[in-house]
Amino acid sequence: MKKRTIAIIGIVLLFLMFSGGGDDSSSNDKWDSMVSDSYGVDRAASMSIYESLAFQGIDDATVEVTEEQVLVKYGQPPVRSDADALLIWLYIMGAAAETAPYTDKIIIEMYDGTEELYEVTVQTSDIQDYLDSYTTLDEFKTKVSVRAVM
Repeated sequence: MKKRTIAIIGIVLLFLMFSGGGDDSSSNDKWDSMVSDSYGVDRAASMSIYESLAFQGIDDATVEVTEEQVLVKYGQPPVRSDADALLIWLYIMGAAAETAPYTDKIIIEMYDGTEELYEVTVQTSDIQDYLDSYTTLDEFKTKVSVRAVM
């Protein structure tokens, strides 16, 4: 029985090796829409932030991490209150600051379809100070810039 199981596993592995295992690098359109492929973009950090957001239900986001900034564009999820939107922004800022602490700032753009609603900007060091409890929430709020674009 063991020999038969090992033989079947061996045949499957050989088949996957010689068939290419579905490794068609030109068919990554799904990932390209979520993570920018521009020059200077840290794709690993971008994917890490995107995966964190998708895990929380924000799966229509585009993430671009460069040496200077983290840019997150996402479609407005169903929110019940302004507090929901603020919590989402805080989560995005925290995920970005933890994944890309070497950046200068974090920019969040919230869209409704193709129309940009808000742009939120914060210095990465400011969110890190808040997450490390060096500043209070009230102090942190004064360092966040929220601009209504609508």
